[in-house]
Amino acid sequence: MRLPFIKYSKYNFSFDFFQKQHISPFYNKLFNYINYEEVLSPNFESEDAIGNTIHEIKFIPSYFSLETPLLTGKYKFIKYNRVKNFRINLDGFSNAEHYLEGQMGSKSRSQLRRRINRLETCFNIKYTFYYGQITKQEYDCIFNALELLIERRFNQRGDAYSLKDKWDDIRESTFQLILDKKASLFVIYDENKPIDICLNYHFKNIVQHFIRSYDIDYSKYWVGQIDIYKQLDWCFLNNFKIFDFMWGELVYKTRWSNEISIFEHHFIFKNDNPLKSLFVKILINLYKISDHVKQKSIYKSLVKAKSNFTQNIKGKSEKKDSVIKLETISKMPLKDAITVININNEYYKFLRKTVYDFQYINFENTANIKVFKINSATNSYIIQGTKSQIKVSII
Repeated sequence: MRLPFIKYSKYNFSFDFFQKQHISPFYNKLFNYINYEEVLSPNFESEDAIGNTIHEIKFIPSYFSLETPLLTGKYKFIKYNRVKNFRINLDGFSNAEHYLEGQMGSKSRSQLRRRINRLETCFNIKYTFYYGQITKQEYDCIFNALELLIERRFNQRGDAYSLKDKWDDIRESTFQLILDKKASLFVIYDENKPIDICLNYHFKNIVQHFIRSYDIDYSKYWVGQIDIYKQLDWCFLNNFKIFDFMWGELVYKTRWSNEISIFEHHFIFKNDNPLKSLFVKILINLYKISDHVKQKSIYKSLVKAKSNFTQNIKGKSEKKDSVIKLETISKMPLKDAITVININNEYYKFLRKTVYDFQYINFENTANIKVFKINSATNSYIIQGTKSQIKVSII
């Protein structure tokens, strides 16, 4: 909402602070309740920063307290709490398994251990943290892969990626932050292929879980859940206390988080025009209406309608998803009837998920898998392991 006679600016405190180590110039100090430290702001500009603008500072986590000397009759300082903050507080736990004992039931823990075991059995898995050290070549390769993983995941969901416009800035700034231990990249590799990538930002003993995506071909293995588990163990080894999922009420965040609080939002402006106060009051009421709608079924219906619309638009220019028919076969055809193919070839990438699912079900390592094309049939293939083989027909 904008009025021609009122200037209005908004800032995302969480982004500015964790990515740029920047505190808005309206505050002279920050208090960190996690380690009880006070941080003086080098950016404080007193009255000069306010001007004639209404400033909204959003997403201030509850483990920070921001102080300003501008609490006089000359200025208005309004606090408004909205949007849930999901996070893990590791204080009092010794490792990830210890944390899960209090957070998940025995069945869920057993399922997670089984997925880890299955992933590591079926593929040559490597877990790598880039924190303080990374080459520019490694960095560029990982960021290229992360962008592709995000794009594919959001296309699957029929949704748009909200940080797409900021991607170039994020990529430009993060390399040096990793070298300075103010950011990190966690990567799960299958051989040399990244199948899960997470970008975090760091401040003292706090990790901000910023961007994460995984290869959806490996979805049966719970790669996203394994990502969090492995990162928590790393956090324990490196003495981090908070693993902050930020905002967004997603299932995995509610499942893993042991602390849920509400972000603070601040409005700061000169108390020289009653229309400014009215503007802020209207804006807060609009936020309340928006938050209420999101909690109701109407919001879910709108999201679903948007997703269906996006898929319909895409469907006009893209072929519909193929149907995959699987059939167990007792013996292999003659050698002359089939040709070995490599699913790492981009031409056969549509077969990867089917092959990986076969490995999961049969507990087969990649080294023992062969994939063939049936010469006499169109879009027919065979996946062979040490224990069984299946025929795959693309309809």
